[in-house]
Amino acid sequence: MLEGDALRIFLKDYVLPYWKHILVLTVFVIMQVYLQMMVLSETHSILNSGVAAQDMGYIERAGIKMLALTLLYGASIVVVSYLSAYLSASVTCDVRRDLFRRIMSFSQKDFSRFGGSTLMTRLTADTTRIQIFMLNALRNALLVPVAIVAIIIATAMINAVLCALLVTAFAVTITFMVVRSRQSMPMFNEVQEELDGLNTLVREKAEGARTIRAFGRQRYETERFAKLNEEYREDSKNAALKICYLTPLALMVMNLVVLLMYYIGSVELQERIIGISDMILFFQYVTYFISCLAIVPFIVTTLPKTIVSTARLEEVLSYEPSVVNDPKGIPAVGDTDSDIVFDGVSFGYAGAAKDAVSDVTVRVGRGMTTAIIGPTGSGKSTLVQMIPRFFDPTSGTVMYRGADIRDMDIRELRSRVAYASQKTMVMADTVYANIAMGTDVTREEAEEACRLTLFSEVLDRMPDGLDTKMSRGGMNVSGGQKQRLSLARTICKDADIYVFDDCFSALDANTERTVRRNIMERLRGKTVVMVAQKINTIRDADSIVVMDKGRVVMQGTHEELLESCGLYREIYETQSYGEGE
Repeated sequence: MLEGDALRIFLKDYVLPYWKHILVLTVFVIMQVYLQMMVLSETHSILNSGVAAQDMGYIERAGIKMLALTLLYGASIVVVSYLSAYLSASVTCDVRRDLFRRIMSFSQKDFSRFGGSTLMTRLTADTTRIQIFMLNALRNALLVPVAIVAIIIATAMINAVLCALLVTAFAVTITFMVVRSRQSMPMFNEVQEELDGLNTLVREKAEGARTIRAFGRQRYETERFAKLNEEYREDSKNAALKICYLTPLALMVMNLVVLLMYYIGSVELQERIIGISDMILFFQYVTYFISCLAIVPFIVTTLPKTIVSTARLEEVLSYEPSVVNDPKGIPAVGDTDSDIVFDGVSFGYAGAAKDAVSDVTVRVGRGMTTAIIGPTGSGKSTLVQMIPRFFDPTSGTVMYRGADIRDMDIRELRSRVAYASQKTMVMADTVYANIAMGTDVTREEAEEACRLTLFSEVLDRMPDGLDTKMSRGGMNVSGGQKQRLSLARTICKDADIYVFDDCFSALDANTERTVRRNIMERLRGKTVVMVAQKINTIRDADSIVVMDKGRVVMQGTHEELLESCGLYREIYETQSYGEGE
């Protein structure tokens, strides 16, 4: 998306809805300029009608009037500042809300398209830049044009020649600044992309810190980061150099023009073309003009960065998620025996040479436990993640009780599916909040789930039980304990289908056996889909699907597969040998 288009869309979607506030702000900005001009004009009146006539009464009355005007002027500044702060905070809040909502609708494929760190940068740094710009530039974007127009009219009434010189210098200076500012936008875009890369690197290395230390790679990674950071610094500096001279240049040009106007004014004063009080008032207006002009470089120099940030945000906001919620209702149930049917399903990740899942047809019986096993990379997890629509198949259909899941409301679908992921998410909140996940799960139900998953062994050692605060990412518990917490969370959900995506892998054999038996007893009569690496985890399943290289090799019971499926028998023998050792 072009930067100009992104800016127009942004203004339409997020700024214009506050048109009433902007209108009020405009009124107070006009009032602010008017009051300032009145204060300057009153100075001229005091010189002409007070000082020149030696009328002390007039001076006193004018002084009181100036005091009142000054108080009103100060009040208008306060109102303008408040409205600017309110508008900038409100617009930014709306952007962050919509941005977060859009990110939450992304599938894993969409996350891969942008990258987690890039999305974080856009949600934080880019929105903050817009907020700062609006806070400082919004009122000034209104103030400067109003003030300049008022000053031009006022100065033209005093001396047209000097006014024409002032306007010409201003027009030339601003035109040059705008052109140079537009030319700098590609560089600022590149700088933001480099910042994305830095954030990605930091996140990646922070998550892999133990591995880096274990292999003695601290120095290498530090030097690598230092190099990228130095490149970012250099490019940031070069981008800043493109526009940093614009402000002093503008002020220098205007100061030179003012000196020229002083010279011309002195000549006209000597020739009695202009009076001394008019000349003083004229240059008071010029001083006000230059103070307004000093704001323009800030707007012009920060605008390219803001436009780049706006374009980056609009890229996310306008992005169509790969999984679209387009409910058409749930057709009449046509399959009473199966909860889930994968019918000729294929799926490929972006940029991958081969499909992760290819032409898979599998039936998941209602009220039964269906297990999926196979070598690493066989497509097991990819397949089950299509059930709650984390992915949509590129071809084929996933059916829920006879209905294409793409025809269902995605919220309705996910309310019927409980999913336990390989990677356990732990929020920086209480244990209870991590189990309930905002639902109406009672504390008694949470405690019972902890008992069934043996997380109660951990809970008993926690100082505040269910009210114990978990650290971000669950750093205060082990990997196995996090998995047990995730399992407790899953079985607390009242669902039709329970999907366990290789979420027993961090448990020792005895713990796994006990937890699995407790869960199966708890979910008796429910439909369970279980992905596992170990045969012992799934050998009691009603049906086992063996996958390899994205395809289904065979489906059957443990005994049937041992007899007829070579791959399954190979996995079994390998694991049995390992356990025997």
